[in-house]
Parts: sequence; C-alpha cells; structure tokens
Amino acid sequence: MAYCATNGNLYENGKAFELKVGIGADFKVQTSGTGSFQVVGKLTQNGAEKVLMMVDLSDFSTVDTITTENVYAGDVSGYYSVTVKNVKGVNKIWGTITY
Repeated sequence: MAYCATNGNLYENGKAFELKVGIGADFKVQTSGTGSFQVVGKLTQNGAEKVLMMVDLSDFSTVDTITTENVYAGDVSGYYSVTVKNVKGVNKIWGTITY
C-alpha cells in the first residue's frame, strides 16, 4: 500500500487557502500563534461548507473550534477540499492530508 501526503498552508498573512482532498481520508492541522479557528470541509468546488469536528491528539477530546497549538486530526473522506474560517489571532495554519 502506498502512502502519500498533501501538505500546505491553510492560512497565512491574513489569507485563507484550500487544500484539495482528492482520494485523501486523514487530515491533520496545526497552528502557530494564540487564537482560534474552525476547519471546514467543502462537498463540491463551489458547494456548501461544513464545520468539521477535530480530535486533539494530545488528549483525544473533540472540538469544532481550535484554540491551541496542538496537532488536531479529522476524517475528510468524501470532501472536495478543506479550508479554515473564523480565524482570530493566529499567524499561520498548515495541514496535511494522507491517503
């Protein structure tokens, strides 16, 4: 079985970016800076967004708003892309999609 990853910035310098999911399933996200944000999945390119529940890998709690620099994970299978919204106070957000 092959292991591939897509890495990229989701937020930097006040601008949000999308990561295309493709055939990916597992998603991890981390931030630098103190603040909060939500991870959203899009079902289609121009479709509706859904706020994703993420698992804090330090204690396995689930959240819909990320407020720490811990690594969070979530399932993005079936989504077209992921991005962030409601970003407050963070400098940079990056993510990895593996499949």
